[in-house]
Amino acid sequence: RHEPPNRYFNPFNATLSSSTGESPGKKPGDENKANLGKTLRILQDHLPTVLQSPLPQEILAPNISLHLFPTTHPHLPTVSGRVAYTAALWTSPIAWNRLPLVGNVRLSIISERVTKQPLHFAPLHPGAVPEQLVVRWCASGKKNGGAGHASGSGSALSPPTEGGLRTAEGGDNAFTGLFVFQFDAEGRILSHTIETVQEGGDWEKGVGAKVVGLTDWLLGGMRRQGESPSPAFNSLGKR
Repeated sequence: RHEPPNRYFNPFNATLSSSTGESPGKKPGDENKANLGKTLRILQDHLPTVLQSPLPQEILAPNISLHLFPTTHPHLPTVSGRVAYTAALWTSPIAWNRLPLVGNVRLSIISERVTKQPLHFAPLHPGAVPEQLVVRWCASGKKNGGAGHASGSGSALSPPTEGGLRTAEGGDNAFTGLFVFQFDAEGRILSHTIETVQEGGDWEKGVGAKVVGLTDWLLGGMRRQGESPSPAFNSLGKR
């Protein structure tokens, strides 16, 4: 019995690659870009609740690793494997000692950037593709509301909303941090690093065009000048 081809990322785009063969006009790497784009879109939707609910298993590499504050807490062990990663990520707020309840942590997403620039606090993992997703976030202990994707896409932090989380020392600023996601050749998350904003520093400074907003990247923003975007990403802007 003839099975219809399993299209990647956008079943309505006839130019995408399929699991049964090459499509006309397919360029090398299109399939990998499509898989990475699919992972990034799923990850983007799950970021506010990434410390509450497990990420879908299909976007996690079998050997995924979690690195907690490697700059300030080098003694913390690296966790590897899907099951261990999920468990360690859920309990990771204990490491920064700022949040009152494990499993009750929502994040406000301040910015999402895709970059190929090497990051001093998160060296590229063996087997990872050059593209990395760097997410700047602010922690909130509220169950409902007060978290999600911030209205602005810049890197400047907004004051915490009324009822937002205060630090353990009684300060007015919510805890802020960085996620760095690295991906394997199949577009799955290979490495996840959590670092403080202070240690990450102004990592975007001086990088310039090597940093692209996640949405722009999905729309083809990472293409070289004069090059057409991957069909999988280009089609998103036509919906």
